[in-house]
Amino acid sequence: MIHIETIDLCSRGVTLPSDRVGMVILQPYLELSAAEPFQCTDAAKNRQMAAINRAMDVACSAHHDAAKTHFTIFPEYSICGLAGVQMIQDAMTGDAWPNASIILGGTDALSKADFTILAAQPNTFVDSQNDPASIPDGRWINCLIVWVKSANGLVEKWLQPKVFPAWPEQNVPCEHMYCGKAVYTFRGVFENNRPYLFSSLICYDWVASVGTKKVWQWVLEELERQANAAGGDFALSWFFVLQNNDKPSHDTFLTEVGRFFDQNLLPSVRRENTCLVFANSAGRADPGRTSVHGQTSLIFSPHTLFPVAANFTNGICNPTFCVGGSQYRASTLLDNFRDMLFREGGACIHSFVQVNPASLNIGAAGRQLALQNASVFPLPGTTDVRAPSGPVPASVKWLNDQLDDSPSLARDYGNAPLAAAANISHGQTVGALRQINGQKAADSVKLATQQSTAKNADSWSNVEADALEHLIHTLDILSLGSPAPTIGPEKAHAKVNLNGQGIDVVAILGESHQSCYQHSERHFGMPRRQTLLVTRDRDNNLSQKRYGSILRTTNTGLGQDAKITDPASNVLQIGYRNLLDIFLQSVTAGTIPGAINAWLTT
Repeated sequence: MIHIETIDLCSRGVTLPSDRVGMVILQPYLELSAAEPFQCTDAAKNRQMAAINRAMDVACSAHHDAAKTHFTIFPEYSICGLAGVQMIQDAMTGDAWPNASIILGGTDALSKADFTILAAQPNTFVDSQNDPASIPDGRWINCLIVWVKSANGLVEKWLQPKVFPAWPEQNVPCEHMYCGKAVYTFRGVFENNRPYLFSSLICYDWVASVGTKKVWQWVLEELERQANAAGGDFALSWFFVLQNNDKPSHDTFLTEVGRFFDQNLLPSVRRENTCLVFANSAGRADPGRTSVHGQTSLIFSPHTLFPVAANFTNGICNPTFCVGGSQYRASTLLDNFRDMLFREGGACIHSFVQVNPASLNIGAAGRQLALQNASVFPLPGTTDVRAPSGPVPASVKWLNDQLDDSPSLARDYGNAPLAAAANISHGQTVGALRQINGQKAADSVKLATQQSTAKNADSWSNVEADALEHLIHTLDILSLGSPAPTIGPEKAHAKVNLNGQGIDVVAILGESHQSCYQHSERHFGMPRRQTLLVTRDRDNNLSQKRYGSILRTTNTGLGQDAKITDPASNVLQIGYRNLLDIFLQSVTAGTIPGAINAWLTT
């Protein structure tokens, strides 16, 4: 049996806005000891403490434009022992930290002695079921802490040991994790005098069964009992799950979402407007693509008035977060829910405003997104366009994730005379592409990909990735021995320097060279400046000398003026296979422009 204890926040003056709240979630990359008790390693402790401190600074700044940060969240195992707890305590008691605010955080493994010290601190509460004296010697505690700063500035905290160990916490050779026996719920009022309720669990407690029921069912059953005793309904506003989960989209985890929101189960606890918060740790120490951890998300019932995924802003993908789906979840279990998933899976800080679905009005005038002003902040020592202390367009996130793994031509052609030089030009190309903004990134990928059917960057897949690689390798060859390509607001992909002369470049991958040329005409048009069009068909065949207008009677070379009778002569076309052969046969970078010009004019 799980004991559920409800804490009154009305008497503490913790009144929250009825329409939206500010939230900050730290998504840290955790380095824990290999064996139990699982604690932050000594080598990583300073970095982790700095990450917590940075998240507190972001929370204080209220960059999301809410009046303040109402909820600050640190995932499971984030807080480094007593020192980490004390750092949060000191920051929260300071004048800079706003009153009437809440912090939820998970500590790394606490010894019984450490837990006893915490429980004895002033204004600290622990349920009698988890009294330190009742914990067997040799057990360690995975602990969730809820801090509340009252309207008068008093800081209190509640200790909630994890109820059920995950598999790594069970399958241990020496010490066992203590299994908690109580969960807290917190009750207060919004500014419109409507009540709010929230509760929180640690990771595996979301799916664990105690007796015949899941832990969250124990919580809802107690709230149902209280609602029935009061002769009415209770509305659950937030349910937080603090994770250190390497598989956050595992079917076991996501299946519980549907059961949790099933209003036929415990109907007196209203959940149609509940915000379910999955706050997870990072899958890598810096921003980038991850296959584990990450996927911090906020999930809402299908019955909210938030837009459904199929009609989400008419195919436009919003900065910083997406609506889940198989591209990110690799699962369809949440397709009927409003799944607001943060794209960044690496170490960072998420800052945003969460809109209360209960505040929405029916009709077009009441239409709002569930999250607003969502931004990604870097952790100390990190400089990355995917964590710019601001919003991150989906195209920028996707592009830079692809650039992380972009291979140089030297990978496949290491014996080429210019292989080493290609490595240098590749670094220049990648660096230049990392600097482009979201619209340029979206336009560049669309222009490069003749066969793309994607509605937006959240639907980009291998076909767009292949086209981007074609663009990168094209620029790598053309900028050999020259400065980095210039990528500006113009329609062309880039401008490169060939024989001391600037020339625009467009690189397109498609079904055939002819279809690439036609795609260029549709999406690029007739350029004002001379442009080198590099096409690649699906089999990387050699290109013919020219495509396009039948009026063209002569071939134009690099630096030659366009023919008045042939406006398309400003476009010089060469196949990528032809360009690659020139690269492989060249001994010095300086001979490449001449070889290209010779191919174009003969």
